[in-house]
Amino acid sequence: MKPNRPLIVILSTVALDAVGIGLIMPVLPGLLRDLVHSNDVTAHYGILLALYALMQFACAPVLGALSDRFGRRPVLLVSLAGAAVDYAIMATAPFLWVLYIGRIVAGITGATGAVAGAYIADITDGDERARHFGFMSACFGFGMVAGPVLGGLMGGFSPHAPFFAAAALNGLNFLTGCFLLPESHKGERRPLRREALNPLASFRWARGMTVVAALMAVFFIMQLVGQVPAALWVIFGE
Repeated sequence: MKPNRPLIVILSTVALDAVGIGLIMPVLPGLLRDLVHSNDVTAHYGILLALYALMQFACAPVLGALSDRFGRRPVLLVSLAGAAVDYAIMATAPFLWVLYIGRIVAGITGATGAVAGAYIADITDGDERARHFGFMSACFGFGMVAGPVLGGLMGGFSPHAPFFAAAALNGLNFLTGCFLLPESHKGERRPLRREALNPLASFRWARGMTVVAALMAVFFIMQLVGQVPAALWVIFGE
């Protein structure tokens, strides 16, 4: 296997995962209009977006600890399979509560980015690591630009089409990982520790490190400011 093939596969996985996320953003309100009263679409849209993020916040430390214990590859594959199942569920959801179940499943298994970052850290070092983290961010950004464009075009045919496409993309990611992605974490496997499963533990760890705490605050504000237009534009720009 060529030395750069795992990196190419993991960067492609990040890009396709971001495309899948972006695909559904323009059409989720339209899907909700088939299930709830038009006056309730905005509320449910916001709750569904927040629910995914909340479950990801709560479960990402668990999946990170599992990747330290059992390896990056199996956790990444479970995350991709969970995303594929989620999008397939949402594409065929006959009731509102099914959409909520789908978002919960996606949030619980939504560790693709974190595990991909750990994978890159395993196979790179020094300046090369920083450069490849930049590549990963660029791939995610590309996916988030391309996804909504493609989702809007496909949504013109059916609000369900982008969800099926997102499910197919994550299924493709899963198969690619199964056949082309080797395990990167070949050192000593860490035992599962209770504190590693606590999503608030990192905040306590950063409390005594001013620079890290400041970076976390800046990143939080960036995400907060960036997500507000993304959520509102789809609703009020139709």
